[in-house]
Amino acid sequence: MKAINKILLILLFIGSTAFIQQDTPPDVLACVEESGPAAVYLRDFRVELPAAKPGEKTPMFRKAMVLRGNNLYRFNFCNAKGEAVIRIYDSSNMMLTSYDPSKSKYYNPVQFLCRKTGPYNIVITFKDGEAGEAIGIMSHVKISESRRSAR
Repeated sequence: MKAINKILLILLFIGSTAFIQQDTPPDVLACVEESGPAAVYLRDFRVELPAAKPGEKTPMFRKAMVLRGNNLYRFNFCNAKGEAVIRIYDSSNMMLTSYDPSKSKYYNPVQFLCRKTGPYNIVITFKDGEAGEAIGIMSHVKISESRRSAR
């Protein structure tokens, strides 16, 4: 009987703490709001990178993730310092970038229609290897909602 009471007490504790809301910093919440009303928040990336030293590779933030096929993902950035550039790679190819070098233009937000479920690398750098700080938000967007907002 004592063992059952202990198990019930443990389950009650786990159940009560599982639904406690985690504190989300106000700057992340403000950035989430910039994702748009049709976007459902999935995760955030806090990126702080030093400037590249001469002759060295550009510092980067890299995160491996599994993305689901036939889903539309939106990435937006709230830059505190510098301009963040996101690149998404599958196993061997760059699938998306937020910077168009031919036009010297940055796009924020950018959307990625994932065609195939699998591992992807999310890479974030800053313009010209400069130091930078940004919050990146990854959201899910219903494909039908995306078409409505494009009109």
